[in-house]
Amino acid sequence: MRLLCMLLALCYLLPVQAATSSVFDYDIKHWTSANGLASNSVRTITQDQQGYLWFGTLYGLHRFDGQQFEIFTTETHPQLASNAITQLLTDKEGRIWVGTKAGLSVFHPQQWQFQRLPLYNEVTSLLELDNGEIWVAADQLFSVSQGQVKRVEHIKAVVSQLTYFQQQLWVAAAEYLYQRTPEGEWLQHALPTELMQTPLYDLSGTDEGLFLASESGLYRLTEQGVRAQALPDGSVAPVYQVLQDAHGATWISAYRKLFYRFGQEHWQTVTLEELGSSPWFSALYQDQQQHLWLSSFSDGVFRASLAQIRRLLPGHEPVVRSLGLTPQGQLLIAAQTELGILDKAGFYRQLLAEEALQAQTVHDMFWPDGQTLWLAMERGLYQLDEEQARLLPVFPQLQGQTVRAILPDQQGQIWIAALQGLYQVIDGELHFSELNQQLESRQITTLNRNERQLLLGTSRGLYRWQNNRLSRQGSGTALYNAYILAALLLPDDTMLVSTLDDGIFIMLPGQSWQHLHGGNGLVHGPAVSFYYHQHSGWIWVSTHKGIFRLQRASLEAARTEGYRLEEILSPFDRQMGSLSSRCCNGAGAAKVVYWQQQLWYPTLKGVVSVPELPAVSALPEPRPHLKSVNAQHFYPVAATQRSVVLEQYERNMQLNFTALEFDRPESLVFRYKLEGFDQDWQVSPLRREAVYTNLPPGNFEFLLQVKYRHQQWQDAAQTQLQLVIPRRFDETLLYRLLWLLLFISTLYGLFWLYRQNALLKQEQLARLVQQRTQELENSNQRLNVLNEQLQQLTHRDSLTGLRNSRFLSEQLPKDIEHFQRNIDSLQQQGKIIALLVLQADGLDQLLATHGKGLADSLLQHFSAVLSRETRGSDYVVRLDDGRFVVVFREILQQQVGPYSRRLLDLLSGSDLALGDGSPLTLSVSGAYAWYPLPLLGGSLLSWEFSLQLASLALRQLQQHGRVARVASLQFASQLDAFEFEETADLEQQVNRLQAEGLIWLKTE
Repeated sequence: MRLLCMLLALCYLLPVQAATSSVFDYDIKHWTSANGLASNSVRTITQDQQGYLWFGTLYGLHRFDGQQFEIFTTETHPQLASNAITQLLTDKEGRIWVGTKAGLSVFHPQQWQFQRLPLYNEVTSLLELDNGEIWVAADQLFSVSQGQVKRVEHIKAVVSQLTYFQQQLWVAAAEYLYQRTPEGEWLQHALPTELMQTPLYDLSGTDEGLFLASESGLYRLTEQGVRAQALPDGSVAPVYQVLQDAHGATWISAYRKLFYRFGQEHWQTVTLEELGSSPWFSALYQDQQQHLWLSSFSDGVFRASLAQIRRLLPGHEPVVRSLGLTPQGQLLIAAQTELGILDKAGFYRQLLAEEALQAQTVHDMFWPDGQTLWLAMERGLYQLDEEQARLLPVFPQLQGQTVRAILPDQQGQIWIAALQGLYQVIDGELHFSELNQQLESRQITTLNRNERQLLLGTSRGLYRWQNNRLSRQGSGTALYNAYILAALLLPDDTMLVSTLDDGIFIMLPGQSWQHLHGGNGLVHGPAVSFYYHQHSGWIWVSTHKGIFRLQRASLEAARTEGYRLEEILSPFDRQMGSLSSRCCNGAGAAKVVYWQQQLWYPTLKGVVSVPELPAVSALPEPRPHLKSVNAQHFYPVAATQRSVVLEQYERNMQLNFTALEFDRPESLVFRYKLEGFDQDWQVSPLRREAVYTNLPPGNFEFLLQVKYRHQQWQDAAQTQLQLVIPRRFDETLLYRLLWLLLFISTLYGLFWLYRQNALLKQEQLARLVQQRTQELENSNQRLNVLNEQLQQLTHRDSLTGLRNSRFLSEQLPKDIEHFQRNIDSLQQQGKIIALLVLQADGLDQLLATHGKGLADSLLQHFSAVLSRETRGSDYVVRLDDGRFVVVFREILQQQVGPYSRRLLDLLSGSDLALGDGSPLTLSVSGAYAWYPLPLLGGSLLSWEFSLQLASLALRQLQQHGRVARVASLQFASQLDAFEFEETADLEQQVNRLQAEGLIWLKTE
């Protein structure tokens, strides 16, 4: 993780047009013991013919598929020479040679077995020659051919490293570097004295020659012999390996440093200070897909792969909110605390500093002409004065309110979306649009248009302006009242609309609305921006967690074939940072810009650029692999194996499977089916095993499919395996016929005895059954009566006979569920659920003065009036000693206040007599709250929250000694439910918002 953060931080410094020639262009992934490694000390790496990665550690051999580590140790495989693995090699036949500190073993994948070879020294190097012979450096030099180990007699000195370079074999010994020419001639080069006395870790060749990596530093074979060579930073430190990869880049792993150079460019250094830790890279390995793997002495294993998606931080502020293009073709970047321009050469120039922005967010950018820039901001519309580096208000009417979007039309008018409604600029003058009168919500969130129509997204639905007529869209769908995040209007009038909670709605010309949601292909949550590239036909969609695109031409067949999405950036792409929610979080309308054949997105960590045609956008097709079948015996499944025959008595089994995916293994989804046993597919999003028990004998076919989460199952790759379970003798037809014959004979011999006994007991049994049945029915009736009585007692207050709080906690959620099912029709009628909390004033003083008897009489009188005067569909609940709550189910919103005042008048107008005969006038106060609350997203809050707000309003009414008897808390229109969603102290939050004028107490 620290290496990743360092690579990202340095990636910010790259110019826009820089070629992929930097170590910081690599996407880094990291695995440690927390991910399943038995040890963080990884010494060597290889890859087998199936694509699995094998890691040698000090505590065993590991096979890795991108998700799981399989560990091989001497405890599970005694033929493994030692758990301390030093060298690995995959030969041409697919065998894996395992060098350890105690000798050499070879793993045969087809048989899933290790073979111990008679070699018992520490293996420091392995090499396969063209003839298939394996050479081993283990103090002495050995060769292995056809399972026979022989010593190479030509070199009698201690040998440490081997390599094959320039069609020649090279052997590093104690005092000499030996060279075997293609003709078989042996040459030798003397080693420097200091190199003879230190360990030699690697012998490898690059375009610059043969290098020797040792504890005393880096050496190179020159015409003058083996000479010491300083590291690229001029230092001298232990060097562990030199590698030239398939891209032409050279890597040098040194003590707490990593050096990189592409071609003949300058060396780049990754040091301890930049890493934040000290993972010394013990081995560098390039796999079959040309990804680089780096094993560490102390910090696990890393994987580096070239990435085209880049993140830049041109200015000083990482939080970027909006992007735009200048008339001169430069990228305008609005960050949280500054505004600047990035030119085509990658140079950044600041236009406004933090003081000039005044802590405002830029939501949109617009150029009325080539020299004037308007900025839509949180407190109005401003014009940039570049010479004075300041902002000038454009229209005084917009001061103080948020401006979300600016959009010109073909008639020369300018549409402005603001918090308080829609405005039009006609001939330089600002007008409050007449369309506002037809909008249910004047909070405009987005604008989009083509030549024939205009789309207006609001916090309460989508509207279309066409032929001088405004119409609301999505009637009968969730789009009708949805919060609109983004809208796209294509040239052929196809509409795409993103909502906050209900996915994406798509309408093709002349058709009804389609709905793209999480159940039929939508990935990463709500979309925040759309971009349509007309030449390629791709529609790009960005979210807070990633980027995907879909082809415009595929929308016609989406209803029958599903949506065909292509994921460009997912939460599993670690180059984008450790938090999946930090992708594309732009504000207002300026969330995406197309510039220099790339799409640019604002994020909380700079800007992200994605190539229009990313080479890595098409994910490699995952191939399912069946690893093994575990029954009472272990059956490994080889790559070419198509069937497994179990023993006769094996009926319980576990099939282990996987798919090789090292980029985003978490995004793979498997499903399997055992033909002949399973009726349907079994989906396995997390587990990579299938368990079956009590299988019958027969021939079965196990089908396994794998896909990425965003793909359809018709795109999944599949493999199959035949499973044969032989029949036991007791499962054959002959065995069953013998048992049937024996059973019939026994039955015939006993039948006449059974018949006589049955006739004698039948009548007695019938009478006994009738008697027991009647007794059971009587007991059940008494039990039902008692249960009904107990049910009544548990839901009623013993003093007043009213419902208690337990009844409220059980009944009110049912009422709310009924309300939610009919929410559209009820809200059109103006009906809501209301909670009225009532409390008799001065009850504690009466209790202290006249005793508990009078207080109980008052409460009983209180409950009698409430029970008599409330509507039949409503109910009254006693919360505690002096508080009652009346639940109005499906009441008109405007009737809540009058009805509450009427109840209070009836209660307060009742005259009671004290014990001495003197009259007592009852004083009652009340407060109510609605459900759902009149907030943006109010249905996110529970009814308990509404009850707390009503109780809080009642307490404020009593504390301030108001004359009015009914109160409620009112909310500002811009206040939304997220202000309270995670509030720990509600009263403190309400007091804070009251102080800000966003909540006030209304009395009636």
